[in-house]
Amino acid sequence: MLKVHFTEADLAKITIAEDADPMWELLMSSYRIRRPEGEPFFGRWRRGSRSAVPQSGRLLMSAVPPYGYCPDFLTPAGARTIGEGVSAVLETPADSLAGDVAELTAQGTHVPAWLRRVGDGEPAELRRLGTALHDYYRQCVAPDWPAVRRAVARDRHRLQANLDRGGPQLLLSTLHPDVTWSPPVLRVRFPIEQELHLKGRGLRLIPAFFAHGMPTTFKDPARPPALVYSISHPRFDSDAEPGPSLAALLGHTRARVLVTIATTRCNTSELAELTGISPATASQHASVLRASGLISSNRSGKSQIHEITPLGLGIIRAS
Repeated sequence: MLKVHFTEADLAKITIAEDADPMWELLMSSYRIRRPEGEPFFGRWRRGSRSAVPQSGRLLMSAVPPYGYCPDFLTPAGARTIGEGVSAVLETPADSLAGDVAELTAQGTHVPAWLRRVGDGEPAELRRLGTALHDYYRQCVAPDWPAVRRAVARDRHRLQANLDRGGPQLLLSTLHPDVTWSPPVLRVRFPIEQELHLKGRGLRLIPAFFAHGMPTTFKDPARPPALVYSISHPRFDSDAEPGPSLAALLGHTRARVLVTIATTRCNTSELAELTGISPATASQHASVLRASGLISSNRSGKSQIHEITPLGLGIIRAS
């Protein structure tokens, strides 16, 4: 279990990542390629990405064990783009590089020779790592980055709404199924026993698309405190196509709108983007589906959030 200890000052300094974090998504996606969990969510992406991993990306994976400790320096704080993230990795202080590589060794992980040289601060090997990060991201993460950002944004809005409505107490109480808020301690299901004392630094919450299962954090307590957790999404392929029977019943576009709402809770603008139609057309189809009892729509701020109803799910299953 991970125990995160808050003070009153820490509760006032909880922040939510403004966007999907490219370095955490890169790291988590490397786990999804090599680990079997989450097949209903990531199966199609996994099958396509395994063959797309470049040779340099395979080098990267030799630095990231599929389970257990991963070097903290690979996920620098606050990177908004892959360029910023890789630059931060390349600028990691020598003592941090050495400490993280030594931690891998202490965990009993085989450390390849090239990574030991990174730990020794050899610039050529560090640049080689930077190239591997860029290449892997370009081939395996970038093609789906817009969908990743949309999904993370939806969960970010959920967190922000709970924070606005009930403050940090409600936010922490509804964060994730593997998290329990027992003031002043946040208890997180975790593979090892670890304590994190925030000491007035606050906590950054990072929703991650490619994460699956229990949340994670840095091993080094001196790093900016962060908790990375898996968002809830029913499946990865949000561009799912309706079957021929459903398309014949509703028309192809309206059937696709229904299937999209079934796979992802969304507002009208997001629905239009996910289905490739105009917002006006998306609104029209949503109105017909709502009048038929196949979806429900509830206002959240200035937007209407569409969700599938049991009747709508029944229609999809029967078709």
